[in-house]
Amino acid sequence: MLKVNTDSLKTLESWRGLLFIIAGVVFAGDLTILLYNLAVGTESQYLTLGQGLIGTAWTCSFLALLGFYPKLSERSKWLPRIGGVFAVIGLLTMLAMAVTSYGVIAGVIPGALEEYTMFFLPGVFLGIVLGFGLYGVASLRTTLYSQRVGVLFLVLVATFLTNIGTGIAGYNPLAKIIGVVAMLVLANLGLGYLVRTGDAEITAVEGTSSDSAA
Repeated sequence: MLKVNTDSLKTLESWRGLLFIIAGVVFAGDLTILLYNLAVGTESQYLTLGQGLIGTAWTCSFLALLGFYPKLSERSKWLPRIGGVFAVIGLLTMLAMAVTSYGVIAGVIPGALEEYTMFFLPGVFLGIVLGFGLYGVASLRTTLYSQRVGVLFLVLVATFLTNIGTGIAGYNPLAKIIGVVAMLVLANLGLGYLVRTGDAEITAVEGTSSDSAA
């Protein structure tokens, strides 16, 4: 990323904790819809709204993730830069998915959301897997952040891949989706808690990280 982008992303450092908490709360909104469907014995009510909430939550989560770029880029040369590019792709894709979902609900965008889903999948996959994945690895390899931060980044990746993998395998019951979204709620709220309480960063750093060229 260019230096000007690095300077502008520094403002996200003070917002990333709140953004992760907002993401967790919005994911909880989707979880509420899923639990309602489970309670009434249906799987299809308000799902377009749910996808809009998912897109909104991931948008906030990606914005929070980019708040880690300035400091990580000082200690790890390539991983945050490459991960940042994919995080921006994921951010824009999730934002587009949220806008499309709300547009379909409002009747501004014609058709059903399913007609547009295939266009979002590549950006969603790249953004989550390579965005959060590379930031997770970079966090674990530097001494800037608690290992819990890197682990929670990778938990988000693993949760997403589990959902995709089981769906491709034909296992996609509502209970599984509820479990996936619940994990997304907990991971985002956990990250928000770590950042807001100051437990995300390691204040005393000795020496430099071994991956300065990574």
